[in-house]
Amino acid sequence: MSVKAWLRQSCHTPLVLPHNVGMSFLSRGGLSNLAGVIFAVYAATVAAHAQQASASGPSTAELVEQLNSDEPVVRNDALELLRSNPDALGDPKVKVALISLLDRENRVTWARDDEGYSEYVSWLSQTVANVVDWSDQRQVCILAHSAYLQDELASHAKVSIPCLLQRFGTVPHAFRGEVAAMMVQALAKGRNDLDPATIEAVQKATLSALHDTEKGVRIDTIEGLGKFGTEDMIPALKAVAEADPAPEVHGHSVRKRAAEAIVQIQKRAGQRPQ
Repeated sequence: MSVKAWLRQSCHTPLVLPHNVGMSFLSRGGLSNLAGVIFAVYAATVAAHAQQASASGPSTAELVEQLNSDEPVVRNDALELLRSNPDALGDPKVKVALISLLDRENRVTWARDDEGYSEYVSWLSQTVANVVDWSDQRQVCILAHSAYLQDELASHAKVSIPCLLQRFGTVPHAFRGEVAAMMVQALAKGRNDLDPATIEAVQKATLSALHDTEKGVRIDTIEGLGKFGTEDMIPALKAVAEADPAPEVHGHSVRKRAAEAIVQIQKRAGQRPQ
């Protein structure tokens, strides 16, 4: 048996002196030999733990470094390992690295049908939402410019709505309706915390999306209003229900969606649908 194999075995075997070794062993200088054996076992234990830690995967510092990789696959793998480690997510350096990574990904132009990358960004956004400092406007805006975390952003409407208003003005056209719907939800939940100017800005953006030239934008906005809109938006929805230019297709139309949204709002408000 090699020395290394013996040491490895010794890590899992209690140290037992032979039955015929008594105090005379210690009195004849055996103490130094015993100390040597104990030290050897200790050293082997430390080595075994180090080997086990190495085999378990990269360290937190290495994962943080991998988040800066130019390879999306490397960044994704590092994210997977970090997000499954609550202790790592509590590390301030990891938080900073994740937020910086999300800021980086926000600047990447990617196809909407790229499901793999979309899923990666969604997981990243969800992870950042768990570690973001909601009192830090910059961090919140990075999150608000990412995926569609309606509930998280709505729960922090006072700080998130200014960021969503910024995004509404810069997002690719096809996404404007989704951003408008997010603002409608945030306004519904945090209206009492918002100043009149911010409320007016959200309403103006919502009206703009309701009359957007792209049908999908109008539909996304209507759906948001149906779920979270308030009575003050009913007149605007009535105008859409009466005059939206999109034709009916297979029994569905923007006009019908607008009419249905009005009914949903009236039910929430305790009104009798007309």
